[in-house]
Amino acid sequence: MIYFDNAATTKYKPEEVYEAFEYYVREVGVSPGRGSYQLGIEASRMLYKTRKKVAKYFGLSNTNVVFTKNSTEAINMFFDGFLEQGDHVIISCYEHNAVLRPLHKLYEDGKITYSIISREDLALTSEEMFSKYAKDNTKLFCLTLASNLTGRVIYSADWLNYMHKEGITTFVDSSQGAGKVKISMDNDGVDYLAFTGHKDLMAMPGIGGLCCKEVPKWEPLIQGGTGVLGDSFVNPDVFPEGYEAGTLNMPAIWSLNSAIGYCESNFERIKEKENTLMTYLMKQLKSLDNITIYDEDVNRVSTIGINVLGYKSSEIVEILDKNDICSRGGIHCAILAHEALGTVETGVVRLSLNYLNTEQEIDAVINVLSDCR
Repeated sequence: MIYFDNAATTKYKPEEVYEAFEYYVREVGVSPGRGSYQLGIEASRMLYKTRKKVAKYFGLSNTNVVFTKNSTEAINMFFDGFLEQGDHVIISCYEHNAVLRPLHKLYEDGKITYSIISREDLALTSEEMFSKYAKDNTKLFCLTLASNLTGRVIYSADWLNYMHKEGITTFVDSSQGAGKVKISMDNDGVDYLAFTGHKDLMAMPGIGGLCCKEVPKWEPLIQGGTGVLGDSFVNPDVFPEGYEAGTLNMPAIWSLNSAIGYCESNFERIKEKENTLMTYLMKQLKSLDNITIYDEDVNRVSTIGINVLGYKSSEIVEILDKNDICSRGGIHCAILAHEALGTVETGVVRLSLNYLNTEQEIDAVINVLSDCR
């Protein structure tokens, strides 16, 4: 089987990630903050070590990391808590539905308004972007790190720093590209960042979180057990425990610790291998006259969106699947990007690689696509 759906979830993890997950399940297996016995204390240490590693990886000089089950929960927690009546938000046309939908729900509820940076305006300078899209009530500037549809890198330290200096809070959804593009929240003007473990960070599913420049002051998204101040009738005003009600997914958290360590140690090797594979894939796709490539000449992570002349994206995915090739078609939880690209009716075939793929696997895909005439 050939797996080209890494933008959804990396199926194959580094061996140490599997080992870390199994170690926690077999050798620790308890919840942090729920007991003063030795294993409970060790679990709390492992939680803190991972919190510290996540913060360092994203260039955050503190340990203000709240763990959630995924980036979607982290984004909802942030938007619901941070945004207030009458606020205005700026987002890009490549944002995932995890950003669009909670914002649009707040818009429908009459709480906020938002503006969408058009595809053409992604070439604007920071000053031009601010002048065109910022309003007196603009409170938040949101960027995805990379498009989950075409792989295009949207992240811009110039834009983020400029908005931050103009007094607009900045937010990055790093779900796509977190293991492939280096970020420094402190240097790049990023106030808040959401992440998920199961994609480019190559950890186990079920863990994500929110990195914060400042300790949040808003209400938690979920009320429940926090492991501290159990006599309070509501979540205690304690960070980060007050925002992490319920049992944390510690096996996945410990796998994230190992996965980030692997990404740090092998960043250049992974980048070089994926760049080589993407260059090869792009060359082979361009050789076919029945292929449309979206965002062809842009800085990208190892994801590409295509369509095949005369076929719906779902039909190509079915053909690839019959040849034991995993890909994804349709609307990729990114309706704004499909509108910007004009692919709402057709959908897009997405091929997303990682460093464990090979040129031989790419050849197999090209052979199938070349027969689709």
